[in-house]
Amino acid sequence: MAKRDYYEVLGVPRGATEEDIRKSYRLLARKYHPDVNKENPKVAEERFKELSEAYEVLADPAKRQKYDSLGYAGVESDFGPQGFTWQNFTHVGDLEDLLASSPFFREWLSGGGGGFGTPRPRNTRIPFRGGDLEVAVKLPLTAAVTGASRLIEIPQVDACSSCKGTGAKGGTALEKCPECDGRGQIRRQQTRGYTQLISIMECLGCHGTGRRIREACPTCGGTGAARSNKKVEVSIPPGIEDGTVLRLGRQGQESDDGGLSGDLFVQVLLDPVPGFHREGQNVFTEVRLPLHVALLGGEARIRTLTGEALLKIPTGTQPGSQFRLRGEGFPRLRGHERGDHIVTVSVELPKSLSSRQRELLREALGEPSEAPPIKRGGLFGRRT
Repeated sequence: MAKRDYYEVLGVPRGATEEDIRKSYRLLARKYHPDVNKENPKVAEERFKELSEAYEVLADPAKRQKYDSLGYAGVESDFGPQGFTWQNFTHVGDLEDLLASSPFFREWLSGGGGGFGTPRPRNTRIPFRGGDLEVAVKLPLTAAVTGASRLIEIPQVDACSSCKGTGAKGGTALEKCPECDGRGQIRRQQTRGYTQLISIMECLGCHGTGRRIREACPTCGGTGAARSNKKVEVSIPPGIEDGTVLRLGRQGQESDDGGLSGDLFVQVLLDPVPGFHREGQNVFTEVRLPLHVALLGGEARIRTLTGEALLKIPTGTQPGSQFRLRGEGFPRLRGHERGDHIVTVSVELPKSLSSRQRELLREALGEPSEAPPIKRGGLFGRRT
């Protein structure tokens, strides 16, 4: 089945603000969530997934710009070969307050099955997703023609090897939390008339683990974390534009409690080349021709994006003329055809001429050897 336009899916115009998109998504998510549509949950699940895919693209400025320019082809690389899955959804926080009580949504948050399925037990703690990371990589302009691959280092916070992430010396210097008696939860009960109100919340003293550090790990100081650098290989596709942001799913900060890793966003910066001007797939340069080449014709050596080329100059080429070198421009992003290299001609005039050169030039142009005398009255003739 053909995909619907993301703006149509969310019911917003193309000029909608980020706040308009968020409000529309929250409203539709509440309406079409499978918990609300129990009569036909499968259809509701597909509709909810379609809404979430559209929101994932339109709520992200970088993805939205690519979608507006190239349609679905511009964002397909942000998802896997199977298309959008729940593992690609990075805006959980926009729905957590709305649907956190839903068993389906809790299963999604915890990463179970990659979608909606059997709810987890109530006391199961939902692991937190790792944070997203942003880096920039600088490349020569030729990378937009040939593509490139770069190995970059990103800061990473891992579990301390000395205490295995517990923050306690040797990983064993722990004791039962006295605030929750090792349960990890604080239970409060209130009686109002004939009604009993019971609230259960995570223990702040042990953060839900039920254990508290008795002696801090000397390696990490009780934080349970160790800093390091992680090497990630980034593939830059041909046709990339300067400033484009690539998303590498699950290559960001790792979760410290078993959840999914965050994403890595890589901004590609292309070094400009003096004399080269890019417009889409085409590149523009200028060549200065000696006067005799412009008049008599000949060849000019042109510097291209990937080397040099010889340009044939016909007789009588005028200043401002343009020549097109087909297929010497930038390739289409994730395509094969390349744009053109357009060369604009300027003519280099000699600053001085000898008497012989003057005579020969006048003879060639059919002009008299001596200029006629100027009559009195200047350009406008005599006054009457």
